[in-house]
Amino acid sequence: MRSSSSRSRAALGAVLALLLLVATALPAAAQSDQPAPVLGDLVVEGAALAERFVEIASLPDAEKVGELEGFLADEFQIVRATGARLDKAGYLVSPSSVSEYAISDVVATQHDDIVVVSYLLAVTATIDGVEETTTAPRMSVFHWNGELWQLAAHSNFAAISVTTEPSASPAP
Repeated sequence: MRSSSSRSRAALGAVLALLLLVATALPAAAQSDQPAPVLGDLVVEGAALAERFVEIASLPDAEKVGELEGFLADEFQIVRATGARLDKAGYLVSPSSVSEYAISDVVATQHDDIVVVSYLLAVTATIDGVEETTTAPRMSVFHWNGELWQLAAHSNFAAISVTTEPSASPAP
């Protein structure tokens, strides 16, 4: 027959083991489900998020897809200026390759776990085997996944045309 002090020690041991298990599991759970951080300077931090996408597109092909795997959200979609639309799997088959770029005119907003960044992108990029140098508006939507910001959606708009003064034409 067990004494009550033996049962008490066994119960106390079980409680301590449970507390230890909970204490070690909580930080890991909390780390993977943190609320979205409120961005202090939306323009600066939004530009940094957008720039990260372009930086990844600048990587050598061997590194690019691996980086995109973690950076693109599962729900990712891209709409290109041509109207072509791709989901994450489709984009990973043939991502853009960027050789030069500059981001300007950034506007960013945040609501809870969503950050929307619109900007002008001057870029030399190869898309579907065609290299182009353009300046065009872009919009990127980032979603907080509990650990980090991921790109959920990206839109490329038509290039901004530079107009010049019309040259004088001969009279008819």
